[in-house]
Amino acid sequence: MTSDRIVIVGAGITGASIAYHLAKRGAKVAIVDAVRPGAGATEKSFGWINATFSKRPRAYFDLNQLGIAGWRRLETELGGELKVQWGGSVAWVAAGSGADTLRENVQRHQEWGYATHLIDDEDEMRRLLPNIAAGEFGAASYCEYEGAVDAMDAVKAMLRQLREAGAEVRYPHEVTGLNLKGGRVTAIQAGENSLEAGVVVLACGVAIPRLAEMAGVSVPLKESEGVLVHTRPQPKLIDRVVVAPDIHCKQKLDGRVVVGGPIVAGPSTAKNPAVGTTPEPDEYAKRILREAAQVLPGLRGVAVERVTLGRRVMPVDEYPIIGFAASCPNLYIAAMHSGVTLAPLIGQLAALEILDDARVSLLEPYRPARFMD
Repeated sequence: MTSDRIVIVGAGITGASIAYHLAKRGAKVAIVDAVRPGAGATEKSFGWINATFSKRPRAYFDLNQLGIAGWRRLETELGGELKVQWGGSVAWVAAGSGADTLRENVQRHQEWGYATHLIDDEDEMRRLLPNIAAGEFGAASYCEYEGAVDAMDAVKAMLRQLREAGAEVRYPHEVTGLNLKGGRVTAIQAGENSLEAGVVVLACGVAIPRLAEMAGVSVPLKESEGVLVHTRPQPKLIDRVVVAPDIHCKQKLDGRVVVGGPIVAGPSTAKNPAVGTTPEPDEYAKRILREAAQVLPGLRGVAVERVTLGRRVMPVDEYPIIGFAASCPNLYIAAMHSGVTLAPLIGQLAALEILDDARVSLLEPYRPARFMD
Protein backbone atom coordinates (compact mmCIF):
# COMPACT_ATOMS: atom_id res chain seq x y z
CA MET A 1 0.00 0.00 0.00
CA THR A 2 1.35 3.43 -0.95
CA SER A 3 2.10 5.71 1.98
CA ASP A 4 0.25 9.02 2.18
CA ARG A 5 3.22 10.63 3.92
CA ILE A 6 4.99 13.49 2.14
CA VAL A 7 8.69 13.49 3.01
CA ILE A 8 10.67 16.70 2.57
CA VAL A 9 14.44 16.20 2.45
CA GLY A 10 16.12 19.37 3.68
CA ALA A 11 14.99 21.64 6.51
CA GLY A 12 16.34 24.91 5.20
CA ILE A 13 14.20 27.90 4.30
CA THR A 14 12.73 26.26 1.18
CA GLY A 15 12.06 22.85 2.70
CA ALA A 16 10.62 24.35 5.86
CA SER A 17 8.25 26.54 3.85
CA ILE A 18 7.03 23.66 1.69
CA ALA A 19 6.52 21.50 4.77
CA TYR A 20 4.70 24.32 6.58
CA HIS A 21 2.31 24.97 3.70
CA LEU A 22 1.59 21.26 3.27
CA ALA A 23 0.92 20.76 6.98
CA LYS A 24 -1.32 23.83 7.02
CA ARG A 25 -3.45 22.01 4.44
CA GLY A 26 -3.67 18.97 6.73
CA ALA A 27 -1.15 16.77 4.91
CA LYS A 28 0.84 14.09 6.69
CA VAL A 29 4.37 15.53 6.62
CA ALA A 30 7.85 14.47 7.66
CA ILE A 31 10.85 16.75 7.18
CA VAL A 32 14.40 15.47 7.60
CA ASP A 33 17.80 17.14 7.59
CA ALA A 34 21.27 15.66 7.38
CA VAL A 35 22.67 17.93 10.12
CA ARG A 36 20.04 20.23 11.68
CA PRO A 37 17.45 22.70 10.38
CA GLY A 38 19.00 25.54 8.39
CA ALA A 39 22.55 24.20 8.62
CA GLY A 40 23.25 24.60 4.90
CA ALA A 41 22.82 27.75 2.83
CA THR A 42 20.03 29.11 5.03
CA GLU A 43 22.04 30.05 8.10
CA LYS A 44 24.70 31.63 5.87
CA SER A 45 22.25 33.69 3.84
CA PHE A 46 22.22 37.49 3.82
CA GLY A 47 18.43 37.33 3.93
CA TRP A 48 17.53 40.15 1.52
CA ILE A 49 13.92 40.00 0.32
CA ASN A 50 13.82 41.72 -3.06
CA ALA A 51 12.87 41.76 -6.72
CA THR A 52 15.58 44.20 -7.62
CA PHE A 53 17.48 44.82 -10.80
CA SER A 54 19.10 41.43 -11.38
CA LYS A 55 15.66 39.80 -11.41
CA ARG A 56 15.11 39.43 -15.15
CA PRO A 57 13.36 38.64 -17.48
CA ARG A 58 9.92 39.96 -16.62
CA ALA A 59 8.53 36.55 -15.63
CA TYR A 60 11.31 36.06 -13.07
CA PHE A 61 10.80 39.59 -11.76
CA ASP A 62 7.07 38.88 -11.33
CA LEU A 63 7.86 35.69 -9.43
CA ASN A 64 10.15 37.55 -7.03
CA GLN A 65 7.69 40.40 -6.55
CA LEU A 66 5.11 37.81 -5.52
CA GLY A 67 7.80 36.40 -3.24
CA ILE A 68 7.94 39.72 -1.39
CA ALA A 69 4.17 39.63 -0.95
CA GLY A 70 4.54 36.07 0.34
CA TRP A 71 6.67 37.32 3.22
CA ARG A 72 3.99 39.88 4.13
CA ARG A 73 1.47 37.04 4.26
CA LEU A 74 3.72 34.68 6.21
CA GLU A 75 4.56 37.35 8.76
CA THR A 76 0.84 37.81 9.39
CA GLU A 77 0.13 34.07 9.53
CA LEU A 78 2.84 33.40 12.10
CA GLY A 79 1.29 36.00 14.39
CA GLY A 80 4.34 37.83 15.69
CA GLU A 81 6.67 34.83 15.81
CA LEU A 82 8.45 36.17 12.73
CA LYS A 83 9.81 39.69 12.38
CA VAL A 84 10.69 40.97 8.91
CA GLN A 85 12.59 44.25 8.71
CA TRP A 86 10.71 46.28 6.12
CA GLY A 87 12.76 49.30 5.18
CA GLY A 88 13.61 48.87 1.54
CA SER A 89 17.09 49.08 0.07
CA VAL A 90 19.32 51.95 -0.97
CA ALA A 91 21.93 51.36 -3.68
CA TRP A 92 24.44 53.66 -5.29
CA VAL A 93 27.28 53.52 -7.81
CA ALA A 94 30.16 55.73 -8.82
CA ALA A 95 29.99 58.01 -11.85
CA GLY A 96 30.47 56.34 -15.22
CA SER A 97 28.79 53.57 -17.13
CA GLY A 98 27.57 51.96 -13.92
CA ALA A 99 25.49 55.05 -13.19
CA ASP A 100 23.87 54.87 -16.61
CA THR A 101 23.07 51.19 -16.04
CA LEU A 102 21.49 51.90 -12.66
CA ARG A 103 19.30 54.63 -14.16
CA GLU A 104 18.20 52.26 -16.92
CA ASN A 105 17.48 49.53 -14.38
CA VAL A 106 15.34 51.85 -12.28
CA GLN A 107 13.39 52.99 -15.33
CA ARG A 108 12.73 49.41 -16.46
CA HIS A 109 11.58 48.30 -13.02
CA GLN A 110 9.32 51.34 -12.75
CA GLU A 111 7.75 50.32 -16.05
CA TRP A 112 7.18 46.89 -14.51
CA GLY A 113 5.41 48.53 -11.57
CA TYR A 114 8.16 48.21 -8.97
CA ALA A 115 8.23 50.81 -6.17
CA THR A 116 11.70 52.20 -6.92
CA HIS A 117 13.01 55.62 -7.79
CA LEU A 118 16.25 57.50 -8.29
CA ILE A 119 17.64 59.46 -5.35
CA ASP A 120 18.23 62.90 -6.80
CA ASP A 121 19.95 64.74 -3.97
CA GLU A 122 22.06 64.30 -0.87
CA ASP A 123 19.19 65.39 1.39
CA GLU A 124 17.14 62.29 0.53
CA MET A 125 20.20 60.09 0.98
CA ARG A 126 20.81 61.58 4.44
CA ARG A 127 17.17 61.12 5.35
CA LEU A 128 17.22 57.44 4.36
CA LEU A 129 20.69 56.69 5.73
CA PRO A 130 21.65 59.34 8.31
CA ASN A 131 24.71 57.40 9.51
CA ILE A 132 26.13 56.64 6.07
CA ALA A 133 29.04 58.42 4.40
CA ALA A 134 28.16 57.76 0.77
CA GLY A 135 30.58 60.31 -0.67
CA GLU A 136 30.13 61.34 -4.27
CA PHE A 137 28.02 59.00 -6.37
CA GLY A 138 26.97 58.87 -9.98
CA ALA A 139 23.49 57.49 -9.37
CA ALA A 140 21.50 56.11 -6.45
CA SER A 141 18.17 54.37 -6.00
CA TYR A 142 15.67 53.51 -3.31
CA CYS A 143 13.55 50.36 -3.59
CA GLU A 144 10.81 51.02 -1.07
CA TYR A 145 9.09 47.72 -0.34
CA GLU A 146 12.03 45.37 0.07
CA GLY A 147 13.04 43.86 3.38
CA ALA A 148 15.43 41.63 5.24
CA VAL A 149 14.86 38.61 7.42
CA ASP A 150 16.88 36.34 9.65
CA ALA A 151 16.29 33.16 7.67
CA MET A 152 17.03 30.97 10.69
CA ASP A 153 14.33 32.74 12.71
CA ALA A 154 11.89 32.03 9.88
CA VAL A 155 12.84 28.34 9.78
CA LYS A 156 12.44 27.99 13.54
CA ALA A 157 9.03 29.67 13.47
CA MET A 158 7.76 27.40 10.67
CA LEU A 159 9.11 24.27 12.34
CA ARG A 160 7.33 25.19 15.57
CA GLN A 161 4.11 25.36 13.60
CA LEU A 162 4.92 22.03 11.96
CA ARG A 163 5.43 20.28 15.27
CA GLU A 164 2.18 21.70 16.61
CA ALA A 165 0.44 20.27 13.52
CA GLY A 166 1.86 16.82 14.32
CA ALA A 167 4.52 16.71 11.61
CA GLU A 168 7.71 14.71 12.07
CA VAL A 169 10.96 16.71 12.21
CA ARG A 170 14.01 14.44 12.12
CA TYR A 171 17.70 15.38 12.36
CA PRO A 172 20.47 14.45 12.03
CA HIS A 173 18.98 12.20 9.37
CA GLU A 174 21.21 11.99 6.32
CA VAL A 175 19.49 10.47 3.30
CA THR A 176 21.77 7.93 1.66
CA GLY A 177 19.40 6.53 -0.94
CA LEU A 178 15.98 6.46 -2.53
CA ASN A 179 13.95 3.26 -2.77
CA LEU A 180 12.35 3.02 -6.21
CA LYS A 181 9.63 0.76 -7.56
CA GLY A 182 7.88 1.05 -10.88
CA GLY A 183 9.58 4.37 -11.64
CA ARG A 184 8.38 5.96 -8.38
CA VAL A 185 10.01 6.67 -5.03
CA THR A 186 8.56 4.51 -2.27
CA ALA A 187 10.86 5.53 0.60
CA ILE A 188 13.98 7.42 1.56
CA GLN A 189 16.88 5.50 3.02
CA ALA A 190 19.06 6.77 5.88
CA GLY A 191 21.65 4.13 6.61
CA GLU A 192 19.74 1.02 7.67
CA ASN A 193 16.54 2.97 8.27
CA SER A 194 13.88 3.77 5.70
CA LEU A 195 10.94 6.15 5.77
CA GLU A 196 8.03 5.35 3.48
CA ALA A 197 6.67 8.13 1.31
CA GLY A 198 3.93 8.81 -1.18
CA VAL A 199 5.76 11.93 -2.38
CA VAL A 200 9.36 12.93 -1.81
CA VAL A 201 10.45 16.57 -2.04
CA LEU A 202 14.14 17.26 -2.53
CA ALA A 203 14.85 20.66 -0.97
CA CYS A 204 18.30 19.84 0.42
CA GLY A 205 20.34 22.48 -1.41
CA VAL A 206 23.64 21.40 -2.90
CA ALA A 207 22.86 17.76 -2.02
CA ILE A 208 19.92 17.68 -4.46
CA PRO A 209 21.90 16.61 -7.57
CA ARG A 210 23.29 13.49 -5.86
CA LEU A 211 19.90 12.29 -4.64
CA ALA A 212 18.02 13.24 -7.82
CA GLU A 213 20.53 11.28 -9.91
CA MET A 214 19.51 8.13 -8.03
CA ALA A 215 16.11 8.53 -9.71
CA GLY A 216 17.63 9.39 -13.09
CA VAL A 217 16.85 13.10 -12.75
CA SER A 218 19.38 15.79 -13.66
CA VAL A 219 19.54 18.85 -11.40
CA PRO A 220 22.67 20.73 -12.52
CA LEU A 221 24.07 23.25 -10.05
CA LYS A 222 27.22 25.33 -10.25
CA GLU A 223 29.66 26.48 -7.60
CA SER A 224 28.69 29.77 -5.97
CA GLU A 225 30.05 30.80 -2.61
CA GLY A 226 29.22 33.77 -0.44
CA VAL A 227 31.23 35.13 2.47
CA LEU A 228 29.59 37.25 5.16
CA VAL A 229 31.12 39.04 8.13
CA HIS A 230 28.97 39.27 11.27
CA THR A 231 29.79 41.85 13.96
CA ARG A 232 28.88 41.83 17.59
CA PRO A 233 25.73 43.81 18.48
CA GLN A 234 26.03 47.54 17.80
CA PRO A 235 23.86 50.59 18.48
CA LYS A 236 21.36 51.26 15.71
CA LEU A 237 23.20 52.39 12.57
CA ILE A 238 20.96 51.46 9.64
CA ASP A 239 17.38 50.25 9.26
CA ARG A 240 17.41 49.17 5.60
CA VAL A 241 19.60 47.16 3.24
CA VAL A 242 22.59 49.10 1.94
CA VAL A 243 24.16 48.25 -1.43
CA ALA A 244 27.30 50.35 -1.89
CA PRO A 245 29.89 50.01 -4.67
CA ASP A 246 32.20 47.70 -2.70
CA ILE A 247 30.01 46.24 0.05
CA HIS A 248 26.44 45.38 0.99
CA CYS A 249 25.20 45.32 4.56
CA LYS A 250 22.24 45.22 6.90
CA GLN A 251 21.71 45.48 10.65
CA LYS A 252 19.64 42.81 12.33
CA LEU A 253 17.09 43.41 15.06
CA ASP A 254 19.60 42.20 17.65
CA GLY A 255 22.08 44.92 16.58
CA ARG A 256 24.49 42.66 14.71
CA VAL A 257 25.67 44.08 11.38
CA VAL A 258 26.11 41.65 8.48
CA VAL A 259 28.50 42.71 5.72
CA GLY A 260 29.34 41.14 2.38
CA GLY A 261 31.41 42.20 -0.61
CA PRO A 262 30.13 43.83 -3.79
CA ILE A 263 27.07 42.28 -5.40
CA VAL A 264 28.67 41.39 -8.70
CA ALA A 265 28.02 38.61 -11.19
CA GLY A 266 30.92 37.11 -13.07
CA PRO A 267 34.44 35.81 -12.45
CA SER A 268 36.40 36.24 -9.27
CA THR A 269 38.34 39.47 -8.81
CA ALA A 270 40.34 41.00 -5.99
CA LYS A 271 37.27 43.05 -5.11
CA ASN A 272 34.93 40.07 -5.39
CA PRO A 273 36.67 37.01 -3.95
CA ALA A 274 33.46 35.25 -3.03
CA VAL A 275 32.66 34.26 -6.61
CA GLY A 276 34.48 31.11 -7.65
CA THR A 277 37.13 31.06 -4.93
CA THR A 278 37.36 30.78 -1.15
CA PRO A 279 39.07 33.74 0.54
CA GLU A 280 41.02 33.32 3.75
CA PRO A 281 38.33 34.18 6.31
CA ASP A 282 40.30 36.35 8.76
CA GLU A 283 41.94 38.44 6.07
CA TYR A 284 38.66 38.81 4.20
CA ALA A 285 36.89 39.92 7.38
CA LYS A 286 39.48 42.60 8.08
CA ARG A 287 39.43 43.91 4.54
CA ILE A 288 35.68 43.94 4.09
CA LEU A 289 35.14 45.65 7.45
CA ARG A 290 37.69 48.32 6.53
CA GLU A 291 35.75 48.96 3.33
CA ALA A 292 32.43 48.91 5.19
CA ALA A 293 33.72 51.47 7.70
CA GLN A 294 34.38 53.86 4.81
CA VAL A 295 30.65 53.75 4.12
CA LEU A 296 29.38 53.26 7.66
CA PRO A 297 31.81 55.01 10.03
CA GLY A 298 30.09 53.50 13.07
CA LEU A 299 31.75 50.20 12.15
CA ARG A 300 35.28 51.46 12.80
CA GLY A 301 36.99 49.23 15.31
CA VAL A 302 34.03 46.90 15.89
CA ALA A 303 34.69 43.29 16.80
CA VAL A 304 33.99 40.48 14.36
CA GLU A 305 31.85 37.78 15.93
CA ARG A 306 32.04 35.28 13.08
CA VAL A 307 32.68 34.85 9.37
CA THR A 308 30.46 32.50 7.37
CA LEU A 309 31.13 30.84 4.03
CA GLY A 310 27.95 29.66 2.36
CA ARG A 311 27.43 27.49 -0.71
CA ARG A 312 24.53 28.97 -2.62
CA VAL A 313 22.00 26.68 -4.29
CA MET A 314 22.77 28.00 -7.78
CA PRO A 315 21.33 26.21 -10.83
CA VAL A 316 23.56 26.40 -13.89
CA ASP A 317 21.26 28.90 -15.60
CA GLU A 318 20.70 30.77 -12.29
CA TYR A 319 16.94 30.22 -12.26
CA PRO A 320 14.93 27.98 -9.89
CA ILE A 321 14.42 24.30 -10.60
CA ILE A 322 10.97 23.43 -9.30
CA GLY A 323 8.37 20.76 -9.94
CA PHE A 324 7.77 17.03 -10.37
CA ALA A 325 10.33 15.06 -12.34
CA ALA A 326 8.89 13.64 -15.57
CA SER A 327 10.83 10.39 -15.20
CA CYS A 328 9.87 9.94 -11.53
CA PRO A 329 6.42 11.47 -11.12
CA ASN A 330 6.26 11.52 -7.31
CA LEU A 331 9.69 13.14 -6.88
CA TYR A 332 9.38 16.92 -6.46
CA ILE A 333 12.46 19.09 -6.95
CA ALA A 334 12.95 22.46 -5.23
CA ALA A 335 16.38 23.94 -5.99
CA MET A 336 16.09 27.65 -5.33
CA HIS A 337 18.24 30.54 -6.33
CA SER A 338 16.73 33.59 -4.64
CA GLY A 339 15.70 31.03 -2.05
CA VAL A 340 14.99 33.49 0.75
CA THR A 341 12.87 35.86 -1.35
CA LEU A 342 10.90 33.03 -2.94
CA ALA A 343 10.47 30.68 0.03
CA PRO A 344 6.92 31.59 1.21
CA LEU A 345 5.59 31.73 -2.36
CA ILE A 346 7.26 28.46 -3.38
CA GLY A 347 5.85 26.75 -0.29
CA GLN A 348 2.34 27.88 -1.21
CA LEU A 349 2.63 26.92 -4.88
CA ALA A 350 4.36 23.60 -4.21
CA ALA A 351 1.50 22.65 -1.86
CA LEU A 352 -0.97 23.30 -4.69
CA GLU A 353 1.00 21.13 -7.09
CA ILE A 354 1.56 18.29 -4.63
CA LEU A 355 -1.87 18.14 -3.02
CA ASP A 356 -4.15 19.26 -5.85
CA ASP A 357 -2.32 17.91 -8.89
CA ALA A 358 -2.20 21.46 -10.24
CA ARG A 359 0.39 22.82 -12.64
CA VAL A 360 1.01 26.41 -11.63
CA SER A 361 1.69 28.44 -14.75
CA LEU A 362 4.05 30.81 -12.92
CA LEU A 363 6.45 27.88 -12.45
CA GLU A 364 6.43 26.58 -16.03
CA PRO A 365 9.73 28.26 -17.05
CA TYR A 366 11.53 26.54 -14.16
CA ARG A 367 10.70 22.86 -14.56
CA PRO A 368 13.38 20.16 -14.14
CA ALA A 369 12.58 18.90 -17.66
CA ARG A 370 14.54 21.76 -19.23
CA PHE A 371 17.76 19.92 -18.34
CA MET A 372 16.76 16.53 -19.71
CA ASP A 373 17.94 15.37 -23.14
